[in-house]
Amino acid sequence: MKPDFHCHTTASDGSLTPCELIDRAVSQGITHLAITDHDTTKGYEEARECAQQQGICLVPGSEISCQWRGHTIHVVGLGVDVTHPRLQSGLQYNRVLRWKRALAMEDRFRQKKGWSLLPDILPQVKEGMIGRNHFAQALMAQGHVSTQKQAFDRFLKKGKPMFVDVVWPSLAEITQWITQAGGMAIVAHPHLYKLTSNKLNQMLVEFVNAGGQGLEVVNQPRVCSEQFAMAQRAEKFGLYASMGSDFHRPEQHWRNLGWLQPLPARCRPVWEWLAARGQFESVPCAKTSTDV
Repeated sequence: MKPDFHCHTTASDGSLTPCELIDRAVSQGITHLAITDHDTTKGYEEARECAQQQGICLVPGSEISCQWRGHTIHVVGLGVDVTHPRLQSGLQYNRVLRWKRALAMEDRFRQKKGWSLLPDILPQVKEGMIGRNHFAQALMAQGHVSTQKQAFDRFLKKGKPMFVDVVWPSLAEITQWITQAGGMAIVAHPHLYKLTSNKLNQMLVEFVNAGGQGLEVVNQPRVCSEQFAMAQRAEKFGLYASMGSDFHRPEQHWRNLGWLQPLPARCRPVWEWLAARGQFESVPCAKTSTDV
């Protein structure tokens, strides 16, 4: 078994179509996959037939933006009912917030730099999800920056001139969207939020109280101290442990689809929860992983 429960397609800010992503998953030997596009389930919906034809167990999912004490947090919803009206209305609300931000960013680029980026972005996203990664790619295409990191460091991240803040729905509200749709809410890449250890613990307490059940423990191809710390937190707060590469595009060679360390043996894997609900085929009888 080789799972990856966090990746993106052209339905959000990835560069591969859903079916192209399935092809890549096959080439990487992945057996169980969750397509978790930002604030949409469209990537999963478009990939279902391709995954079935290729023999990959595809889990429904989405990565949803929310707010906790002024911090933007991403929560992955796995095993959701993609037809659930509350979930879909919430995702649509977030996409509207994204378009409002995009228009404000375009105005800033035009006024301060004389650059127009949306004409390059719109053919890719049409009426779908739009994010800062699209602006980074447009800045690279127009020759204003050389890398995505440079685009964020110079223009797009918080504190930079083109950053536009968004007040997302609360962590508790997003968690409820997911659980009401029958899914598991999982805090994505918790080490990226730059929270102190104490604040991260406080956030997880509130997350669990709101119905959250999972924590992304592994999202790197090699062992690191962050995995140990998150494994300990998952155990402490009674959370299932998930793993995902957060793959977006092939040129990001350091973050390939399925390039993940095994879950630490002390973890309770998210596939146990999925299997109990009939959403996970060929469940392993034993965890093959290293302890912490």
